[in-house]
Amino acid sequence: MTERPAGVRGPSTAAASAGSADVCSHASSWSDPLTMLADAARDLGPGEQALCEVLSAGYPHAVLQRHDVLLERSGATRRELHRLLTAAGFRDLAELQARVADKLDGELRSPAARFEARLNPAARAGLLPRMTVLESDNVATTLSELDDSGALAAAADALLAARRRWVTGAQRSHAFAYLLASDLSAVLGQVAVVGGPAAHEVEALIDAGPQDVLVAFALRRYHVGTLRLAEAFSASGATVVAVTDDPAGPLAAHADVCLTAATASASYADSPTAVAAVAHALATLTAARSKASARRLSRREQAVRLLSPYSED
Repeated sequence: MTERPAGVRGPSTAAASAGSADVCSHASSWSDPLTMLADAARDLGPGEQALCEVLSAGYPHAVLQRHDVLLERSGATRRELHRLLTAAGFRDLAELQARVADKLDGELRSPAARFEARLNPAARAGLLPRMTVLESDNVATTLSELDDSGALAAAADALLAARRRWVTGAQRSHAFAYLLASDLSAVLGQVAVVGGPAAHEVEALIDAGPQDVLVAFALRRYHVGTLRLAEAFSASGATVVAVTDDPAGPLAAHADVCLTAATASASYADSPTAVAAVAHALATLTAARSKASARRLSRREQAVRLLSPYSED
């Protein structure tokens, strides 16, 4: 029951080191969007050329600024900004920003590289507003794509039909695994976390079979232990649900259902917001489709009251 929705990795504010002030005359070979702007500016007026100078002097961070900031710094008008963008082949500033972000994001493989690019002094202006927009877009894009593709529903159905349910994730991804397992165990039985501090992967793999499900979380740089466990579960006949950031990535290769989360970020760390939203949405949809959820939640409340560590006196 393979469901592999298209990747929804959203635009990020990824950035490389600032370019020199004369990039409008000789852009480097990797900065194609800036080359396009420079070529267009040569045939336009002083306002468009001033905009190009502002964009090149702080490239790529300047491209990711709001249009009103760019206009204030360059002294150009909205019409001149529009002329520059359309002459360069861009529909609007948002399209240029997405092109730059997509081009650079893949080059920032390590947290150290992302820190240097995204959090240097030139990139700090407007950081929180950029984060607000990105995180909102990540969640909206991710959940919309997973709903349209049917992948989220397929994952929930697999969990409901399973005999046993394991959830795994290493290092940072262990937090997402624990979140999902905690929420699922409130409405379903036979839910357990494997990997992380508790381990138990060997015992889980011994018991795994075609009636079971493993939900695995792995984001770049993908933890080898999670990949091996997903591959082994798949070989055992169990259904593997991947929650990852790349539908063509190494975890997705072992998955029957792939839930892709957008992780665009303005920080040194790829965004966790949409990944947590996927875990929350998966648990919620599973609960909504389970006929026994309400009864289990009621029994859980009774057990909590019986075993509460706090005195009511």
